Amino acid sequence: MRIRVGHLYPDYLNIYADRGNIAVLAQRAARRGYELDVTSIGVDDGVLPGEIDLYYVGGGQDREQALIAPDIAAKGSALAEAVAGGAALLAVCG
Repeated sequence: MRIRVGHLYPDYLNIYADRGNIAVLAQRAARRGYELDVTSIGVDDGVLPGEIDLYYVGGGQDREQALIAPDIAAKGSALAEAVAGGAALLAVCG
């Protein structure tokens, strides 16, 4: 079985080695018979509800958070629709 992961803003929100968190998640999933298909979702990339099973948001410094804030606000409705449709969202730190 495949789990589709959307890693939001990995180039901006990676203060606590969040790429490592994704790697560990992939490894743990593999031990249970799952394959992770990780897609980076950056500034100006679209979010299409139904295409991702798990959205992951890492931690970032204040500057990086401010840089992505307008974009994540623009994605808000699509993310809410995705979660309402069954996707999970994991956001670490702040």
